Amino acid sequence: MPNKILKKRKHKGIALDASEKFVTGLAYVLMTIFALIAILPCLHVVSKAFSKGTYVAQGAVWFWPRGFQLETIRYILFETQFFTALKNTLIVTIVGTFISVVVSISTAYPLSKPSFRGRRPVTLLYVFSMVFFGGIVPAYMVVQMLGILDTYAALILPFAIVQFNMFIVKNYFEGLPETIEESARIDGAGDLRILVSIVCPMSTPVIATVTLLYAINYWNNYFHAMMYTQSTSMKTLQVYLYDLINSGAGFLENLTSGGLTTSSLSSNITAEGLTAAAVTLSIIPIIALYPLVQRFLIKGITIGSVKG
Repeated sequence: MPNKILKKRKHKGIALDASEKFVTGLAYVLMTIFALIAILPCLHVVSKAFSKGTYVAQGAVWFWPRGFQLETIRYILFETQFFTALKNTLIVTIVGTFISVVVSISTAYPLSKPSFRGRRPVTLLYVFSMVFFGGIVPAYMVVQMLGILDTYAALILPFAIVQFNMFIVKNYFEGLPETIEESARIDGAGDLRILVSIVCPMSTPVIATVTLLYAINYWNNYFHAMMYTQSTSMKTLQVYLYDLINSGAGFLENLTSGGLTTSSLSSNITAEGLTAAAVTLSIIPIIALYPLVQRFLIKGITIGSVKG
């Protein structure tokens, strides 16, 4: 009897190992497929940016450049408003992210304290404004009445705080030990000193998380940038890309009318290639920055979302 039981257990162990290997192998296959689905379209766009125009026009470019050339990239960099749009986007992203993080932290800190009078009604106001939005027309009228249309302020101030990000910071602050703050108060530290010198250094993961979320929001903001700006000098990168995608032929006409067309340019530059080159150049800053901060993203959201 004991031998039979051991044999059955061995058989079950073998079956269990086989099923685990199958599940692990299936997981690797699925993740590989999902990774390819995400990566291959990007490779396709980058390949078009560096391929000869004739191959791009024929649809013969897939995931590797054909007839490698740099004329399309040079044209985007030096003959269009790419650098102006990039400058505007960088200014809005950097300044807006800084303002938003400061406002979110200074709002979340008092709301995380049970002793704060009016904590519940103020929190409900933020929840209400997060669920119900006044609408596009009232928001535009407010920006117009403030006289900040077609300025950087119009692209920053209306988004100075995102309620979801503020609540992430608030929930994280609520999980910090009160004893540390009490010790600082005994030593004579005020609220501002405690926030700057103690709370913020202890909250690096969640601050990095909301910084990344705000930066992505400002960087990708297209609709409001189109609505609040009018002049070419104030176009952001997303609006520039939209105009290029919808009027690539117009860019080529300007190239021809400007007397810049040569046999090399005419064979290398196409409307589709221009779009691919602009998109490729626009994603370089995000690709360069994201690996430095992505490790904080999931960790900060998970920690900051434990409490309701």
